[in-house]
Amino acid sequence: MRRWRIAEADQAAVSRLRQTLDVPELVARLLHLRGLDDPQEAQRHLRASLGDMPEPGQLADIDRAAERLVRALRDGEKITVYGDYDVDGVTSSAVLWLFFRDVLGVEVDVYIPHRLREGYGLNRAAIERLVEGGTRVLVTVDNGSSAVAEVEHAQALGADVIIIDHHQVSDPEPSAYAHLNPHRKNSGYPDRGLAAVGVVFLLLVQVRRHLRASPGYRGPDPRPDLYLDLVALGTVADVAPLVGVNRAIVRYGLRVMGARPRTGVAALMEVARCTPDGISARDLGFRLGPRINAAGRLDDAARGLQLLIGDDPAHARALAQAVEGQNRERQTIQARMVDEAIARVEAELADSDAPAVVLAGEDWYPGVVGIVASRVVERFHRPAILLARDGDLLKGSARSTGDVDIKAALDACAEHLLRYGGHVAAAGMTLRVEKFEAFRDALCDAVGRLRHGPPGPPALEADAEIALDKLSLADVEALEAVGPFGHANPSPSLISRAVRGQPRPLRGGHLKIMLDAADGPCEALAWNREHEAPMWRGPVDLFYSPRIEQWRGRRRLVLRVLDMRPAAAP
Repeated sequence: MRRWRIAEADQAAVSRLRQTLDVPELVARLLHLRGLDDPQEAQRHLRASLGDMPEPGQLADIDRAAERLVRALRDGEKITVYGDYDVDGVTSSAVLWLFFRDVLGVEVDVYIPHRLREGYGLNRAAIERLVEGGTRVLVTVDNGSSAVAEVEHAQALGADVIIIDHHQVSDPEPSAYAHLNPHRKNSGYPDRGLAAVGVVFLLLVQVRRHLRASPGYRGPDPRPDLYLDLVALGTVADVAPLVGVNRAIVRYGLRVMGARPRTGVAALMEVARCTPDGISARDLGFRLGPRINAAGRLDDAARGLQLLIGDDPAHARALAQAVEGQNRERQTIQARMVDEAIARVEAELADSDAPAVVLAGEDWYPGVVGIVASRVVERFHRPAILLARDGDLLKGSARSTGDVDIKAALDACAEHLLRYGGHVAAAGMTLRVEKFEAFRDALCDAVGRLRHGPPGPPALEADAEIALDKLSLADVEALEAVGPFGHANPSPSLISRAVRGQPRPLRGGHLKIMLDAADGPCEALAWNREHEAPMWRGPVDLFYSPRIEQWRGRRRLVLRVLDMRPAAAP
């Protein structure tokens, strides 16, 4: 049974925020627990305005990149966007393509490598084909920051390379024409949490300025903000921290998406069963994002790209149905692999104190190992690396716990790897089969050095305790002002004790519990907890996250159960 605790708060600080900002007690407490004790900083957080965004021109090389793109567009030079097959890479590619088409009537080329045949990032064969096809400006998005040899090769062939990325940067850095990445040592940009698509947005702000300053420009006023729906989708799906610039991007992007969803997004919403009027960051991360990702995981990410940039409703519906089918196939493959991985960990590491899980599978699907690694982390509370065999190579993904920098752990094992890259929480790697045991041992040693304390489930910490019959729709609506919620700005979590309700089983082993809150009936959803239905024969203590769901203009209170247990005796 996991331990519960309620976060300690300085009541004087909470009261100051409540009085200064004129917000409810719960909102003031949440702001305080997020470290926002300064009223002005807290007000900026609540406002989440793009006007508070740091000046894009501070980012190193951004004006050099903008000038080069404007010159290429003016002179008719061929531009190719070299993307990635995940949602961040696909939305980055889509935003660039749409912006240049809508503003200048130019359809730039987009190349997204095939996950299974080519793998992640720049490769020499693709570079040579693109340059032979006339590419003069090669724009990498969501990749390139560690591709030293590949960038040098492209530049030697006569292409100017502009890197737009957010991954960790190699030392030495690639010798690109321009390198836009907040993680560069001297990037100059104060917000380092942007996804690649967020960096694309900053670049387009500068491109707009350069276009408007061009004497011969007679086109429409460029509006980078019109693409913030896709910027928000890529930001949330890539699990970027929803603070600072990202939070403003996502809040504004949700408004754009809700007011006027573009053709492909509307089709995607339909198959994902979400509506524009109630679209949330959670929908982006758990409904829309996985469907775009499925195309790149199982086949060709170009299908997801075409869905996002297309204008024909019938074609968009067909593409949305196709990615929906791929997502269902992905779910089936994922379920099998999760079961196998968990069984192997329980069998092979039952009595082990190994600080990390490193497994290889003969028939595991390379495009799904990252998701499965996440499930292993959730179950065993230690970093996990899962590898799929491809001939004499192993290709895989790493996911980490919050207390281990997995990229730093891989740096310590570099001698065993052919290639790798990533960031603090996730990474990818390739190694030879015969190196597996040495890599596993070195990785466990590195994680053991980097980790503080033994592996194990952390205590669940609630933001507050409240009687459920006192929790109103207005309370939760007020809390949503602190959102959108996601990584680094988690949804509020509450504890309500001695709750009584009526459980109903749902397909898939889930549970719906009908409850009574301040405004009347509400429902709680407990995933994978159908077996705990008998608990509701008596009062139950609930640990949950409340949210507002909207359907056909009606708003209702829904509780997402994080844990539950029989009520403690009074």
